[in-house]
Amino acid sequence: MNQQVANRLNTVAVSAYKLMGTVLLALILLGLMSFLAVQGFFLTSNSWATPTILSPTDPNILALNAQAAQQESERDALVARRREAADRLQEAERTVATEQSFQQRFAVALKGEKASRDRLTKRLSALRQEYLRAGEEIAESNRAYSGLARTRTKALYSARLMEREDVLTTNHHLAQMAQNNLSLAQEAVDLDMRLDTLRREREGLTAAENGLGRDETATGLTTDTLLLEREYTQSVLALARAQAQRKSLEEDVRALDDRIRRFDHLLQVVHGSPYLKALEQNLTVAFVPYENMPNAREGTPLYTCAFKIFWCRAVGVVGPALEGEVSQQHPIRQYHLRGVMVELQLRDAPSAREPLLHLGRPPLML
Repeated sequence: MNQQVANRLNTVAVSAYKLMGTVLLALILLGLMSFLAVQGFFLTSNSWATPTILSPTDPNILALNAQAAQQESERDALVARRREAADRLQEAERTVATEQSFQQRFAVALKGEKASRDRLTKRLSALRQEYLRAGEEIAESNRAYSGLARTRTKALYSARLMEREDVLTTNHHLAQMAQNNLSLAQEAVDLDMRLDTLRREREGLTAAENGLGRDETATGLTTDTLLLEREYTQSVLALARAQAQRKSLEEDVRALDDRIRRFDHLLQVVHGSPYLKALEQNLTVAFVPYENMPNAREGTPLYTCAFKIFWCRAVGVVGPALEGEVSQQHPIRQYHLRGVMVELQLRDAPSAREPLLHLGRPPLML
């Protein structure tokens, strides 16, 4: 009886051992087959992506935001410099316009002064000729009258026909006539001096007009016209400085405009990056290796599977690709892959935490 019980126990133990061995062997075969299936999938498949969630505290997002802020600050500084250069350019243009107007008006005024001196010289020369003729006639008449008056007065006084008081009165009148002759001579000298002054002024103005803008020294210059020419020369120098400054400022403004346009383009690219969406809310993206990119076009369906390749279901579609290259470790192998990030549009939010998503169709669907 005891032997029968022992034999039954041994039979049960052997059966249980065989069953356990079979189960363990089946599990090992199942695990091996799963491992080989996963390895084979990644060896042959180009339709997978690894999702990740970008948050506002992600270092890459913070770095991109800091870069955008720095570029905006640099652009604002360039705009301020451009505004300052534009103000200086306008000032230089006003100086150029003012100095050019002054030089044109100076030439017109100089020509007008010269014409005025010519007219005055002609009129004064004609007046001098008439004055000289009249003065000679007056002087000749005074001399004749004085000689006759003295002779007549002397004869009358000798004949006791004229009182001495009358003689003195007559001599006084003759002395006044002599004084008038001297005054006429003095006026003639004054006219000559005025005429000579006008001629010298006219010659100086002519010399200044002919010498404007030239290096050689014109003859006939006077101190007054030389001072006028100095004012003109200072205007020429100021105009040259303003024109050189205007040219330099125009080049500065063009260079600043080019730099501002480059910053605008760069900021447009940066602000247009979907990465900056993560500053406002979490952004779900996925890493796609370059060899998988043909299967990751925008709008491609996404699937998640249990055990990476089994029991799959659709969870969303692929969104636009993000600019810039990234490098990420292979999901099951110990090496890095190069690729890009694509935005994901998921209907199932927990799927963003899956280690792997499939592109286009489930992996076992032929």
